[in-house]
Amino acid sequence: MENKNKVILATFNPNKINWKFKVKQSKRRMKLYIKMNKAETGQWDELRRAAKPKEMSDDDFAKVLFYKGIDSFMSQMTDMINNMSEEEKQKMYAEAGVEVPEEAKQPTREELAAKGKAILEETKNSNSSKDNG
Repeated sequence: MENKNKVILATFNPNKINWKFKVKQSKRRMKLYIKMNKAETGQWDELRRAAKPKEMSDDDFAKVLFYKGIDSFMSQMTDMINNMSEEEKQKMYAEAGVEVPEEAKQPTREELAAKGKAILEETKNSNSSKDNG
């Protein structure tokens, strides 16, 4: 059964957004300024009226959207990295100048296979020792 009451609030095309961002950062604080044109400001007002709870301030609503955006971005990045081969990950980390912590490194398929074979051999040897003893 088709839902005929489907609502689409808005979709944003980042290639068509002409926002001006200005970031001011000090040791303890950061200010983010977003300058929008009239149409973009209208879209913001419509979104705010449609989605912001009445008891929430405009500032808090903007913060929620900002952090939700960061969370969504980080989820996409995590998925992308998890779907990379180990070689692609190492290349990406090297290009970014990031040292990967040992606990974050994943063994390659070859390493897992070799470890599995070693465990299997160890188990066979252990069982044959018990049978002979």
